[in-house]
Parts: sequence; structure tokens; C-alpha cells
Amino acid sequence: MNEEQKLFQSGCFLPNWQEDVEPQVQTPIQNAYSMQNKSVEELTSELTKIRERISQIRERQWELDKMMNFHNHNFAKE
Repeated sequence: MNEEQKLFQSGCFLPNWQEDVEPQVQTPIQNAYSMQNKSVEELTSELTKIRERISQIRERQWELDKMMNFHNHNFAKE
């Protein structure tokens, strides 16, 4: 028996007996929301990329809407 087990069985608890023994592990959500200090240039660059992506999605949506309009009104050649 090791010394800690002997102390426990004799009723003498160690000073840290109520501490968690498992290490604290961050969950993926905590990792995603952890603070990240970024420069203004980095944030501006990310915002520009997001705006460009939104613009591309809108263009694609417009093309799909036109194709659906042709299809729904039987303008397409069969």
C-alpha cells in the first residue's frame, strides 16, 4: 500500500482531497469561442473575404433563380 492509501484508510485526508483530479479539457465550443486578439488588418481582411463570398452566393442564387424561372414557364427547349 502506498502512503496516501494508508492515510485515507486511517481517516486522515490529504489537504487536496476535495480537488478535481481530472485535468480541465476545453470542449470544441470553448475553443471556438475563446478570445482571439487579432489586428485590425486581419479583421478587415476577413471581412472582405466574407463580403466577397456573400457576393458570389448572391450571383449564384440569381443564376439559379433564372434557371428555375425558365423551367417553371417552359421556356427551356426539350
